[in-house]
Amino acid sequence: MKVHPQYRNLLQFDLFRKEESILHFSTTRTGGVSNGTYASFNMGNFSDDNPLHIYENRQILARMFYMEMDQFIVPHQTHGTRLLVIDDSFLALDRAAAIETMYGVDATITSKKGLFLCVTTADCVPIILYDKKNEVIAAIHAGWKGTMGRIVAKTIEEMSRLYHSSPADILAGIGPAISQPHYEVGDELVAAFTEEGFDLSDVAVANRKNPASKYHLDLKEINRRELIRLGIPSENIEKSTLCTFEREELFFSARRQTEHSGRMLTGILMKNNYR
Repeated sequence: MKVHPQYRNLLQFDLFRKEESILHFSTTRTGGVSNGTYASFNMGNFSDDNPLHIYENRQILARMFYMEMDQFIVPHQTHGTRLLVIDDSFLALDRAAAIETMYGVDATITSKKGLFLCVTTADCVPIILYDKKNEVIAAIHAGWKGTMGRIVAKTIEEMSRLYHSSPADILAGIGPAISQPHYEVGDELVAAFTEEGFDLSDVAVANRKNPASKYHLDLKEINRRELIRLGIPSENIEKSTLCTFEREELFFSARRQTEHSGRMLTGILMKNNYR
């Protein structure tokens, strides 16, 4: 990933920058108005940050793209595997009903143009998808629960069912997330992944320096391999090497900051009237 050519507090995938029909971004923690541990570009509504600061940060982001914030679809994630299709029926809902509908949603899909599908993260894995042939996009929040629950597979299967998407036509971006050296988990989680059919032979490494010999998981790589298993060509996948835990100057991190962590936002949009 590289810094956005116009906005230095946003990051973009090289793979997606080549596609003139879409816009996309991943925010960093710089360029906003929040203070303290939330400094400064906190995008997370469900934190103890000042709501007015979060509102202003989101307005700053929207203005970068000359858009209104209601054009950014940001669900209330709960580390599950529920998907939401953003279609005419959803867009016809009033604001209160739309907020209620987005509760418990960790992935969104749409064929609509002019809307940013977004996910919030602070160590979990943000994934964006773009079906170039059928013009469909998706945004996925993949923490360990969503990853184990096959949220990536469920999203791609739904894209195929509703829009006839083929994995061969899909581009995938795996955004900044916690890296393997900093993502320590218990034996029971490794066992649970294995029971669900995941091969963790070289993505779960035991920390022999720790007397308890905890494992370290590579969530980004697990999701990359899941995308490949589902049929997306490896050359159609870009995985960020940036670690949210290590790069304190760039990112919020729930592991590093505990509950006093802000959130980054990752989004993708198909442009109106491109063709």
